[in-house]
Order: sequence, then C-alpha cells, then structure tokens
Amino acid sequence: MNINFEAIEKAWFKPKKTVLDELEEWVYRYREEHKNDTGIFDKFLTTGDVLRKIQELKKENENG
Repeated sequence: MNINFEAIEKAWFKPKKTVLDELEEWVYRYREEHKNDTGIFDKFLTTGDVLRKIQELKKENENG
C-alpha cells in the first residue's frame, strides 16, 4: 500500500480561515458584483475603507 504522507501533511496543516479572512473575501466579492451599484458602501464607507480595517485587525491578531 502506497501512502502519500506529503499530501496528508499539507491537508492537515493547511491554514485555517478566520472570520476576518471570510469577511475580506466577502468584501472583495461584493465589490466585484456591485461595482456599478450605489449602496451602503457608497453612502457610508468605501470597500477600500473596510478592507483596510480588516487588514489592520488581522495584523493586530498576528502580533498578539
């Protein structure tokens, strides 16, 4: 029997997504899907503002 330990290790130690990662992906998708619409981001925030804040929070989490 041939077992691919490298593939198992890569799958097992794959980095887990955080809530911030999920939110960041959602903002990117939202921005792409609604690039011509005027909505909440246009009225209150830009997607760039939201993405910058997410990145700040991710850095804070990494630094402890």
